[in-house]
Amino acid sequence: MRLPEGRRIDRSKLVDYLLHPVNGRGKLDFFSRYGFSQANWASLSNALLEHAQECPVSSRVATSFGVKYIVTGPLMTPSGRLPLPVVAAVWQQDTGASGVRLITAYPG
Repeated sequence: MRLPEGRRIDRSKLVDYLLHPVNGRGKLDFFSRYGFSQANWASLSNALLEHAQECPVSSRVATSFGVKYIVTGPLMTPSGRLPLPVVAAVWQQDTGASGVRLITAYPG
């Protein structure tokens, strides 16, 4: 199964959460090892969008807010470091919405 179309990643989800030195709770350490940073947040956005396109949905869960999809697989990185890191990205299709939005991403 593939993730629905209409994928959206808010800049604040990356800059103020995943790549934030305090709010990232260790995720920044993981992503920075592979060349991602707040300064180049768009590269993480592009990598996660490509990840969503290329990797299958590994889990689908209905919640009171909508449907959550977990996409797990290798993530392309700006560092070119091999092997590629395996990442799990959580996407949500809110009730009544047509697209999905990124909730979080973490080492898979």
